[in-house]
Amino acid sequence: MEPRATPSVLGSISEVLRNRLEESLNDSRKRKNTIMLSSNSLANRIIIERWGIRPSQRKQYSNLFSDVRRHCRKYFRHLAAGRRLCWSSSSGSYTMGVFKFDEVRGNLILQFVIPQKGEEWIVPTAQEG
Repeated sequence: MEPRATPSVLGSISEVLRNRLEESLNDSRKRKNTIMLSSNSLANRIIIERWGIRPSQRKQYSNLFSDVRRHCRKYFRHLAAGRRLCWSSSSGSYTMGVFKFDEVRGNLILQFVIPQKGEEWIVPTAQEG
């Protein structure tokens, strides 16, 4: 029987995204001011972490992949509309600008921009822009 994308799993999308962004921010070898992520790559990560199912098994678990990918796209659209992502964790406080980079066959790609110190106020709010 195929696993299901329960509300608790779908509710973890924002947490998995924040963890992924924090990993990129805290990796001093790859430190950049811009991070690009696609909704499908986030969905794949959630599915691997939760069920251990790889993207190569997508045909076998087509309903699971389509459900999680659809919800990731919906969350990415929400982020792109707000244009700002802020959160606090045990490793610090984060503020990032969020911009739509591209959308290819339903795969939404967002650009997360890290403002320079002292320029956090420039990152747009949902009302601006």
